[in-house]
Amino acid sequence: MESPETQPLSPLETDLRVLIVEDSKIEAKFTVNLLKKNGYSIVHERVETEEQMVTALKEHKWDVIISDYQMPDFDGMRALKVFQRYDLDIPFILVSRKIGEETAVDLMKMGANDYIMKGNTARLVPAIRSHLKEAANRRENLRLEKRLKESEAQYRGFFEHAHIGIFRCSNHGAILDANQRLSSAFGYESIQEFMKSVEVLKPEIVDESSRKVELVKLYELAQKDKQVEAQFHRNDGSILEAKLNVWMIQEDSDKPVYLEGVIEDITEQKEMERKLKEMEELQESLIDLTSNL
Repeated sequence: MESPETQPLSPLETDLRVLIVEDSKIEAKFTVNLLKKNGYSIVHERVETEEQMVTALKEHKWDVIISDYQMPDFDGMRALKVFQRYDLDIPFILVSRKIGEETAVDLMKMGANDYIMKGNTARLVPAIRSHLKEAANRRENLRLEKRLKESEAQYRGFFEHAHIGIFRCSNHGAILDANQRLSSAFGYESIQEFMKSVEVLKPEIVDESSRKVELVKLYELAQKDKQVEAQFHRNDGSILEAKLNVWMIQEDSDKPVYLEGVIEDITEQKEMERKLKEMEELQESLIDLTSNL
């Protein structure tokens, strides 16, 4: 499919580039004057053969194409087929003095945006405005969709390659997604194995004074919106000590809340802290012992 590099102007602007497929100079001038009276600043070209239309589509950018249906050497059906060879999301509007209902339906099915009887000036301009707006909306939706996909790809790249465990789960703690870093921290070789085996994240909070372990819910931690130190059970039964951050996400008011969070493995750090504390306590004991000699 041929695709010109140029893009049509926004319909919110008053400038309008119109390609008129019409054998009558008078009819073309009437259309241009009508658009000017309705506030548009017009740049236009009139063509009446397939060769002229192809050249115009290749060399210039257009916001709308208005084509007569009945012409001696070229007709609206062929003009529409030429238009369809190009990847242009712009309105193609047919005008004619007389056309059968079946033919009009066939043309619309083929991709014409509208069909208007010649002389129906009351409908031509509103139809152009409406189809320009629809085309602009489609282009904007495509632009937003492209940005969303790019954003999702960037997020996925960060998610999968981050040097910290990341998860997404239901508000009940059921794991919906996790990265490899988290799976490895729990002692699993793959994300699939981790999610299948663990299913639900169950953080435990240790009371430092009593050393009592309390099972807490992720949803409750998300409501508090603060980092906590928690522990989990690894695949081999050992304890994973971690810094845990969890927050609530709700993309739509009609959809349930889900949770996202990060788990930083601090098991080695905590073990070093405990050893350091033991050394300090031992050193204090030795000092007390020697001072009494």
